[in-house]
Formats: sequence, C-alpha cells, structure tokens
Amino acid sequence: MDQLLTSYEERSPSSVPAPNRAVSIAKSLVTYGKKSCPPSLVSELISSTVDLALLAPRSETVPANSALSLTLELCSQTTFDTAGLVPGLDFLLYRGLLRLLSSDDTIRARATTLCGDVVSRMGDVQEDGIIEEETFDLVYEALFPRLDDKNVAVRSAAVSACSMLQDSGDAEDELTKKLMYMCSHDTSPVVRAAATKACVVTKYTLPTIICRVRDVSNSVRVAALDVLKNQVDCRLMTDLERVVVLRSGLTPRCEVTYLAASRMLCCGWLKSLGYSLLNLLKLLDVANNEAECALVIKAIIAAPTNATLKELSSNEVKAYNAALNNPIEVNNLTIESALLLRVKVDNLKDSAVHENKKQELVEELMPDTPVICSMITKHLGRYVEAALKQDEDADEDADEDEEEDLDDSFVCLQLLKLARNADFADESGRKQMLSLLNRMLCSGQSPDELVEPSIRALAVAHQTEAEYIQRIQDIIAEVSDYDAESEDGDANDAAFRQLRIVSVVGVVLEHTKRNLEDPQIASLSDTILPAFASADAVVREAAVICLGKYTLLGLNAAMEFRPLLLGMVNNVEEETSIRAQALLAMSDLAMLWPVMLEETDAMDMSTCQMNKVSLPELLTSFLDNAQGPMVVIAAEICCKLMMMGRIQDNTTLAKLVVTYFDPLFSSRIEAAKASKEGEEGEEEENLAKDVAAASQKQLEADTDDTTAVGSPIRLQQMLSLFFNAFVTLRGGEHMGNATMEVLRLVSEQWKAGGAGAEASRKSRKRNKGGDGVALDKVVR
Repeated sequence: MDQLLTSYEERSPSSVPAPNRAVSIAKSLVTYGKKSCPPSLVSELISSTVDLALLAPRSETVPANSALSLTLELCSQTTFDTAGLVPGLDFLLYRGLLRLLSSDDTIRARATTLCGDVVSRMGDVQEDGIIEEETFDLVYEALFPRLDDKNVAVRSAAVSACSMLQDSGDAEDELTKKLMYMCSHDTSPVVRAAATKACVVTKYTLPTIICRVRDVSNSVRVAALDVLKNQVDCRLMTDLERVVVLRSGLTPRCEVTYLAASRMLCCGWLKSLGYSLLNLLKLLDVANNEAECALVIKAIIAAPTNATLKELSSNEVKAYNAALNNPIEVNNLTIESALLLRVKVDNLKDSAVHENKKQELVEELMPDTPVICSMITKHLGRYVEAALKQDEDADEDADEDEEEDLDDSFVCLQLLKLARNADFADESGRKQMLSLLNRMLCSGQSPDELVEPSIRALAVAHQTEAEYIQRIQDIIAEVSDYDAESEDGDANDAAFRQLRIVSVVGVVLEHTKRNLEDPQIASLSDTILPAFASADAVVREAAVICLGKYTLLGLNAAMEFRPLLLGMVNNVEEETSIRAQALLAMSDLAMLWPVMLEETDAMDMSTCQMNKVSLPELLTSFLDNAQGPMVVIAAEICCKLMMMGRIQDNTTLAKLVVTYFDPLFSSRIEAAKASKEGEEGEEEENLAKDVAAASQKQLEADTDDTTAVGSPIRLQQMLSLFFNAFVTLRGGEHMGNATMEVLRLVSEQWKAGGAGAEASRKSRKRNKGGDGVALDKVVR
C-alpha cells in the first residue's frame, strides 16, 4: 500500500514520469492491489499507468509495452470489489480508443495494439467467447479506418486487432474482404504478413492465403505456410491447392521458405496422416504432378538431417523415421509406391554417402533386373488390355478405364527410370531388359510417354555408345519396315510410325556425346527429313524439333538445313506451332554461330519462289505485325541475341520497348492471367469483393505453364529484367540511341490512329477523377 501511494504521490504535474515509473506502478498494483488498495485509487493509478505507457516516446517502447501488458493482466482479473469503482477491460479499451486518432504514429500504433489485446482478452473471459454487441460495434467502427492508416506499424496493429472481429460464417463479411485485399495489395510486407495471419480461414479465403505462398517477401511466404500448417487440414484442400503450395514452398531459391514449407509438410500434413507417405502422395495427384511429388519425397527424406523436425517429440520422430523406412512391396506397385521407390533410389545415388555404403543401400532398395522386367511387362500388358477394351466399349466407365490406363503407364514410366540404376553385370538380366525395351519401342501399343525413358534405359544397358547407336538404327529399321498400307494399317498408322521414329531420334540426339563427324549420327538425318512431307501437323512439328537438335551438332548441317527452317518460319500457311519451333531452332543456331544471321535463299511456300531471307528480318516483321505467340517468341529471341551481341540494332531495341508498353500486349498478359479489371467507376470496396475470385483464378492459371516459351507473362518478366541487364552489360549509349527510335515508332502509331491512341483515350476516361485504384491493380 505504501509503495502504491509513494508511486502515485511522486508524480509531478508539470512533467510526465518515465515509462519505467508506469511499470513500477503496474507491478505494485498486481502485487498489492488485491489486498488493501481502495478501488478508487486503483482506478486512478490504472488510468495514469495507461496514459504514461501510451504517450511514451518511441525510444521507451519496451517499458511502455511491459506496463500495458501488466495493466491488461490486472484488468482481466475479476476478484476486485464490484461496486463499479474498479476499472475492467471496458475501461482499458476506452482509454485505448481515445488515442486512436492521435497525430503521433507511435501513439496510434500502441493504442491500436492495446485495443486488439483487450478485445482478444474479452473473448477469453466471456463464458461463451462472444463480445457484447455494443462493445463490438464501437471497436469495429474505431479500428476499421486504421486499416488504411498511412503508417505501416498502425496498419499492422490494426490488422491484428481486427482478426477477432471477423464473421467466419459470412462470405460477404466486409472486414474479411478488406483483410484479403490487404493480403495481396498492401505495399508493406509486414502488413501483408499480418493480414495473412489475421484472415479467418474459410473456403472463401483459402485461395488468397495460398497465393501468398508466392509473395515476393520471405516473411509473407512464411506466414502463409504457418497458417496452412496450423489452421488448415490438408485433406480439406483440393489437389490443385495442395500442389500449388508445395510447388511454391519447396523451392531451393529461398532457404527460409523451404524450411517453413518442410515444417508444414512434415510436422503438419504428414503428421495429420499418421506419417504415411503413401497416403500423402494420394492427395497430390501423382500421375499429373510427378515433379512436385518428387520434391515432396526428397524434402521428407531430408527432414531428419536438418531443423525441420525440431518441434516433434522424440516418439514422434521415431514414428516418422519408422514410416519413412517402411519397405515397399515391389510386386504390388501403385503409382505412389512406384514413384517413392524411384525417388528414394535416385536420392541415394545423388547423396554424399561413401560409394561402398551407397552401393549397399542401393542394392537393398533395388529389385533385381528380371523383377523390373516382369513388373514392366505386367503393367504394360494391363495398359494395352485396358486401352483395347476402351476402344471397343465406349461405356459409362470410360473415364475410370482411362484413369487406370494412366496409372499403369505411370508405373511403367517409374520402373523404366529406375532401370537406369540397375546392375547390368548379370548378362541374363541385361538381355532380358534389352529384349523388352526393343519390343516396347517397336510396338505401336506402347504409349508415347515411355519412349524417352525406354531409350535412356537402353543406353545404360549397352556397354558402348556404338552398340547403343547400332541398336537404335535397328529399331528404326524395324519400325520403318512395316507396310503403312497393310490390311490393318492406314494413313494414321504411317503417321504414327513417322512420329515414333522422329521421337526416338530426337531423344538420341539430345543425349548423345558424339557429333556429326560420326557416320552413325550423321546418317540420322535420313530418318528425319521424310517426316517434313507428312500431312499430319504433329509429325511435322516433331520433325522440326528433331532437325533443330540435329543441326546443333555441326555447322555444316546447320548451313545445309538453314533454308528449310527459314522457309518454314516464313510460311504463313503453316501451323503457328510449327513456325514457332522452326524459329526457336534458328535462334539456337544463331547463338552458336553468328553466320546464321546472314541472308540466304529460302522457299516462299505461298509463291513457290526462292527469296532472300534472314533471321533478323523475320524477327523484325514478327514484332511489327504478328499476333499471338509469334510476337512473344520473336521478342524473347531478340532479347537473347542482343544480350549476346549477335544483334546490335537500335530499331530492334526500340521495338522491344514499344512491345513492353504496348496496350495490346498488356491486354494479352491480362488475358493470360485470367483476371478481369473492374468496371469504370467501380469503388474500392467493390474491388475487394473480387479478391477471392481473382485468387482462385490465379491458382487455376498456375496449372498452365506460364514459364514456357511463348507465354506473354514469361516475356513480361524477361523484358523487365532485360532492359536493366542490357544497359549494365552494353552501356547506356544503346538505350539512349534507341529512345529517339521509340519516339518515332510511337509517333507513327499515333498518326495512324492506331491502338496506342485508342488505348490512351480509354485510359484517360477510366482514370478520370484521379482514381488511383486502377493504377495500383496494374502495378500489382
């Protein structure tokens, strides 16, 4: 009691005591207040303590926060006199609300945090956990405007304070929508992370939280992964959502994100499934997400050797390791167990274990070569049988039959990859494998996705590359010897055989260590060229890709087939995909040999005449006139050639700048992202309504390979990096010279009344009134 009175009486009216005095008063209240302190004095001391702490300068944040924490604890107690003289949480809340409009950023942030802590404590002390409606409305109206505060600390505190005010059962809750908007669009990573943690997890908000796993900030990504680990049952997510999270989280580019994703995977998802790897893989659609599932398995295998399992108890770690080391039934493989076996072996082969020990461990995991052959034969036979049945009977179970076909094909794929690690010292097992691979490659019933793994396994099974190439030639001859017009064959059968031959040759060329000085490799061109005359566009496209690989092995071959490739690029009647592949092949050659940029005679298919054509001219024409993927591919090729110094043309550089800022190009990017801009005059709160839908579309768009050549999103990212890198590498003189050319090109478009002028008029109309929302959406 004496300490309380001394602390109170020593206050000077002309000065504010230091925050540590507030801490002293709060500690004394907690220690002695219950026993002998008059309620009226408690009220005044609490009021003074709160004011001292809230008004403390930024340098005294630690003692100020300590005083507020002690006061909050005191006001949460209900053992004082109840005559109304002792302040409770309501009193503390009102003291905080009074400071929310302070001009000082530190005071506003501190007051916002206090209000949030009080609201949270109110929910804890209430029997039903529900705050009184009057208090709720008061806090809601006071805190909601703080979400738009100019200060980052205030916005972050407001986000945390508002987390308990959301209505999880209302999909149209305005506060939840606001927090979702802040998750994606706030400029501060601190606020985005806080909003990600605060946003209530529902089916409506989950896509937005998942999208934050791909945020540019480490802290936001980690916050999203922690929410998914602690608050989301992985079994309630869709296959797409689970795969997107793991694909984005298990990235080697960021160690912090990788560790957070590993903790979520191993200590959250896997733990909820009883540490069963196979049950986890069943949730990830293994057949369509092989790469992501392989990353998952590798992360789970590596977890015991890093800090991932720190939060698990010793018994849980034992259960984890026991599940990880469970034997795999080779004779009863599923798509999940086949992938698990293959990745375990590959991971072990790439490990730093001593070679002798590694060989022992691999032998323990690897089945014998005859067993692998028998399992491939078994699943391939089931695939062929199901495929034939599906062709004969188009019944209601066709979709299920097709899914089973894919399962058997996937198991075969994993076994063929596994076969590359087999011990072929056993001559009997090696001959059995060679015979099986030969039959698979020559059979028209083998699925196309097994061609590459079969050829790579074939290469490992041979002792020398010469024997391997000879085997490939024998297979090609065997496939070619079939009569395409036999009684059970037709034009489709001929196209299939051409496609199979080109596919086999393409894999060989891609992985060979030889060049065209080897007669066996040089003779492969004779198997490629007939496919160019095929009526099937798929065959012609495969032939172009294969010829591009062939010409990379020697300059003479590149010079010989350059007119053919340029002619296909310049053929406006050809399929766009085929022209694009020919253009990509020419760009690869140009990066190896500058002579490929010179003019040459090429056949113009539209006029059947030989014309002088060069790669730079074709690229320029695509930048000027092409629509769709051709302009995107041409722009990307120009970036690469200019970075290598192959092209040093200011006009080309200027056209890249114009392409980047072209409204039509921007519209193609928006279309690729599958996101719609708001209508003219739409208010900000209405924009927030679309956050959930936009997040869902973003997740669905993730299924498309936006990193592939020809993607406008990929080109936008590349150009964003290219201009800065080009200036750094080549100097600013080139960019400065290109500026006048940019102005000339834009001026010509305006004079012609083209798309640039029309887009500018629409932009001025949309932005009339100084609305900054549209600009913010474009930047984001």
